Amino acid sequence: MKKWTLSIFATLGLMLAFGLSVTPPLARLAAGAPPAAQERREGFQDLRRAEQLLNDARAVLKAAPGEYGGHRDKAIKRIDEAIAQLHEAYEHH
Repeated sequence: MKKWTLSIFATLGLMLAFGLSVTPPLARLAAGAPPAAQERREGFQDLRRAEQLLNDARAVLKAAPGEYGGHRDKAIKRIDEAIAQLHEAYEHH
């Protein structure tokens, strides 16, 4: 449970750090599309964007010189866990 929680916080932190916006539900209603259909489209866009950002962050960390006391490898592992969570989210969306 603790690892899952850390993965979620890592994902959210990266999303916020890279400026990934999440559209509020009322804005989706105002856009005019049926809520469920638009939510599915936007949800997958958000998930794909989050996965792209995580993969970019992973590549930057992999290319970084030094181990930073083992923290670089731990961060990469957490990113991999967050990506796995996104893959599970695709199935449940």
